[in-house]
Amino acid sequence: MKHFIEILRFFDNYINETLRNLINNFDIVTVLLLILISFIYGILHSLGPGHGKALVASFFLKEKHPVQKSLLLAAIISIIHTGSAIILAILFRFVLTGLKGIFRIKLQNYFITASGILIIIIGILFFILKIIHKNNESIKLKKNTNIFLVGVSAGIIPCPVALTISLLTLSKNIFIIGILSVTSISLGMFILISLVGFLSIILRDQMLTLSNKLLNKGKLFSIIIEYVSIILIIIIGAFMVFKTLL
Repeated sequence: MKHFIEILRFFDNYINETLRNLINNFDIVTVLLLILISFIYGILHSLGPGHGKALVASFFLKEKHPVQKSLLLAAIISIIHTGSAIILAILFRFVLTGLKGIFRIKLQNYFITASGILIIIIGILFFILKIIHKNNESIKLKKNTNIFLVGVSAGIIPCPVALTISLLTLSKNIFIIGILSVTSISLGMFILISLVGFLSIILRDQMLTLSNKLLNKGKLFSIIIEYVSIILIIIIGAFMVFKTLL
């Protein structure tokens, strides 16, 4: 874990130093290298705590989804996670100029709390729908609606790295370069989160197939997985809220 943190710090420092060098010395090769490093950093950064990986895994274990849905959910989370940071940076720069650093840190906690509450609500909604309509598969929220709700609740927390890059590049009038860097980080996150979703979908299918072959109780196992996944979603949300209150 220590080495992983050191690697992240190296990439973080490289990106910041490169951006500062580009303020006075624009070079297309340096920009292209920054884009590549930002992409790699996005993947590594997503491996750390957060970024909705546990929520994504729980969601795709909950019910059957085609593999391409993992791409949709990853795209929603990545776009909102970095997009909200860009919007927040613009607000800090041009509208909320009087806000001090301490409040900006608190604001991040408010987003985490809001995200946690949304996740709890979604988990409870899934649970209620499962109880009410357990014998009627046709009466459910559309799966794309489910994916959108989960994606928004997981991605609503602004990415701190994207926020820092956006604030720096806005203040130094190289915002386009900042956008390129943030977009590359977002793409890296998308790759990692897509992989988590893909593996979760495959794992669910394999577990159901195995339980059906060995125990001939694939349907029962499917129901158990769904309830456990819903409970995990609620626990993830509760943990996020509880963590901000400590």
